[in-house]
Amino acid sequence: MKKIGIYGGSFNPVHVGHVEIIKYVMKEMNLDRLIVIPVGAPSHREDRLLEGEKRIKLLIAACMDMDRVEVSDIEVKSKGVSYTYDTLLNLKKRYKDAIFYEVIGEDSADYLHQWKDYENMLRECKFVVLKRKGYNYKPDHENIILLESPLYKYSSTEIRGLIKKGMDITGMVPDKVRDIITKENLYR
Repeated sequence: MKKIGIYGGSFNPVHVGHVEIIKYVMKEMNLDRLIVIPVGAPSHREDRLLEGEKRIKLLIAACMDMDRVEVSDIEVKSKGVSYTYDTLLNLKKRYKDAIFYEVIGEDSADYLHQWKDYENMLRECKFVVLKRKGYNYKPDHENIILLESPLYKYSSTEIRGLIKKGMDITGMVPDKVRDIITKENLYR
C-alpha cells in the first residue's frame, strides 16, 4: 500500500518552515506522496485569506523542485466550508490503495476532538503531530503519531506584517515565493 501524507493549512503565505515540514515529514514517515492542500473557506476561523488561486500559485512555486509532492486545489475549488474529513474521503476515492497520514501541529491536535467527524478520521487515517512552541501534546489514540520534530521559527502572520511594513522577507519564504509576492504586490 502507498503511504500518502495530507498537509493542509492556510499557507497565507507559504514560508520556509512549511517547506522544511514537508521535507521532514516525507523523510521521517517514508511517504510515497505528500499532498499539500491550502484551505478554501476555513471551518474554524474568520476567512481573511489571500485568494485561494494565489496561495496555490505560491505553493506550487515553493514545491516545484520537490519529488512526490503535489499541491491540490481540492478545498479551494470546493463550495462552502472546507472540512478535513470530507477532503480525506475525496482523496480515498482517488487513491483507493493507500494509507493516509494527516499532518498537523500540536496546536491543532489540542482541539482534534472538536473536528468534524474526528472519530471517523481516526479510523480512516493516522495523524502525524508535529511539535509547536508552547505545547506539550500527549497522544491518546493508537492512530496518533507524535514526531519529535524541530520547532520552526516563522509564522505567516509575522511575514504578512513585515510585508505590510515594506520590510524584506528574504530567507523567510522561498525566493520564488518572495519574487511572486513582490511582483504581484500581495499582502500589502
